Amino acid sequence: MRKIREVLRLKFDAVRRSDEKIAQTVGIGETTVRQYLSRAKAAGLAWPLPENLCDKNLEELLYPPIQKQRFDEYDLPNFEYIHKELKRKGVTLFLLWEEYKESHSNYCCYSRLCQLYKGWCATGDTWMIQTHKAGESTFIDWAGLTMPIYNLVDGSIDFEAQIFVSALGASSYTFGRAMRSQKVLDWCSAHKHMSAFYDGVSDYWMPDNLKSGVTKSDRYEPNIQETYEDMARHYQVAIVPARVRRPQDKSKVESAVYLVENQVLAPLRDRKFFSLEELNEAMREPLEAINKKPFQNMPGSSRYSLYLEIEKPALSPLPATAYEVLYYGRETLNQGYHIFVEGVPYSIPYKLVGKSIESRYNERTVEFFYNSKQVAIHQRSFKTGTSVTDPKHQPIKHQRHAESTDPENIKEQSLKMGESVFAWVTHVLEDSTKKEKQRLNTALGVVRLSKTYSFARVNAACARGLFYKNFLFKGIEDILKRNLDGTPLPITEILKPLPQKHVNVRGPGYYL
Repeated sequence: MRKIREVLRLKFDAVRRSDEKIAQTVGIGETTVRQYLSRAKAAGLAWPLPENLCDKNLEELLYPPIQKQRFDEYDLPNFEYIHKELKRKGVTLFLLWEEYKESHSNYCCYSRLCQLYKGWCATGDTWMIQTHKAGESTFIDWAGLTMPIYNLVDGSIDFEAQIFVSALGASSYTFGRAMRSQKVLDWCSAHKHMSAFYDGVSDYWMPDNLKSGVTKSDRYEPNIQETYEDMARHYQVAIVPARVRRPQDKSKVESAVYLVENQVLAPLRDRKFFSLEELNEAMREPLEAINKKPFQNMPGSSRYSLYLEIEKPALSPLPATAYEVLYYGRETLNQGYHIFVEGVPYSIPYKLVGKSIESRYNERTVEFFYNSKQVAIHQRSFKTGTSVTDPKHQPIKHQRHAESTDPENIKEQSLKMGESVFAWVTHVLEDSTKKEKQRLNTALGVVRLSKTYSFARVNAACARGLFYKNFLFKGIEDILKRNLDGTPLPITEILKPLPQKHVNVRGPGYYL
């Protein structure tokens, strides 16, 4: 009642608000807000509410007691008796209605009896024919039988191929494919082949409760495996697993599995297959025969003809881009603010250390999420042992250290100090006679001399070092300590370019 009063206040006070804003403020759904307002209008309530209106009276006004619906004003028959009698030969529901009419003066009509009996059957543990709309559901399962795949070299069995089976709800159009295993990658790959085979997707995928598809089974809110759920989002399909140990929930695919095992796999039992491609090619023709075989109770119709007639037009079109399998993981971020993905460490913002980070990656990118919000994205790297680090993810002191040891950064700093420093540092960094770490330390040492000496003095010292070909850090440091940077070089003219014309220069005409 407190929330209802708050909704009415926010709606009818001086500042009129939208239903969406009210829902966000109160913390309830927008539909609930509309329901409260509708009930208040029906009850003739206005704001402000009367001061003497307590919560109990307000509830009675908004939610008046529902008059219990009278089942009917006639005597009901004994449905258990009717159900038992119908199992006897020659007994019909019409005959039982006539007997019921003779024994009860206040009886119902025959159509009403049929309706009541059907409702009674639906509440009991009875078998009921399921009706599936076209394009609504695809039933999915693995066959119980497997097929061995042999090694081409020594003839031993490499592995047992798992047979993926599916059937559309309205037409029972059946698909089957041999896969290497029942793992997530093969499970999703089989769905891609299935969708291409049907040339469309239904509204629902209804698999069994295997771990590749359902991590935790529950009748009302099962936990779907993350990669499988991501694939369903790509195809815009809802996943509704069958109940545990309730084969009647997926009777369509149970029948399809039976047909595949008996009419496809059994005839192939004595053949040896050396690859999945060879087995799938052998399965193609008998599967086609199953789909084109006429129904016994519907002459002239088959799974394939019904698929073309009613199922295919009702299927949603395939996505414009093919689905790419995404892998997921979850890990607590340690003090190193990097998470390993397939042997390669990727950086995460250091402020999330100690938090549970979810990873999602494919062949191209690696993404990280915290509380369902993306916090980092990297290009996928396959160089194990080499970290992928975004400088923005590092603490300030780590950023400075990384910048100071970057060759391009060192060159950029040296250029600000003077041309001679830049030339000296460039020569050192390109010196192939030393290891990279040695070159970096020498160049970095000279650049950091600017903390003690001015740019001009370091530039002059480097000019002297270039002249004498002194490319040691201690050499430049010694020049500065001994104040030799201010001493003119002995031959300054040597650095000037040679004249192009001179009396002693013969010129090209001399050699003609």
